[in-house]
Amino acid sequence: LNPKNYFEIGTQKGNTLKLAKCVSLAVDPKFMITADVIGSKPALHAFQVTSDRFFKEYDPTVYLGGPIELAFLDGMHLFEFLLRDFANTERYCRKNSIIALHDCAPCDEYITKRSIHDPQRKKSKNPNWWTGDVWKLIPVLRKYRPDLNVHVIDAAPTGMGIVTNLNPASTVLWDNY
Repeated sequence: LNPKNYFEIGTQKGNTLKLAKCVSLAVDPKFMITADVIGSKPALHAFQVTSDRFFKEYDPTVYLGGPIELAFLDGMHLFEFLLRDFANTERYCRKNSIIALHDCAPCDEYITKRSIHDPQRKKSKNPNWWTGDVWKLIPVLRKYRPDLNVHVIDAAPTGMGIVTNLNPASTVLWDNY
């Protein structure tokens, strides 16, 4: 992929953000960047706010120079947060944009607990991993948005949802929220 711009929710340390070489926009309520995330990018815009607040107060296309071409959503690991992040992000995309959703194929049920502090997580082979219940977005998109192309790939360590054929004008998710 060689997108003209990149949008990311849930940057934390910047490991994925540093891979982008185009104009980028990152949203995270508490950045903990430990690497050079600017690199050769022509511009990087970072907003240290929640994604809900970001979409309430800002228009990503202003900073990206046009509609989002590639988005990576890895914010709060709870279904309702990812649902809002997806619905908000899609509004600023093109039909042929790509939205990648992190943590959509968890390796066991223990890491899918809604609380990062749930003691059940210790039963996992990977007790330090936490996907939360964001995987639920996949069946919701397939049910309510059959117009979307929704694929889940076995990307290490906890899978990735890839969504294309977007419709920025769709209100279906908000209407059924």
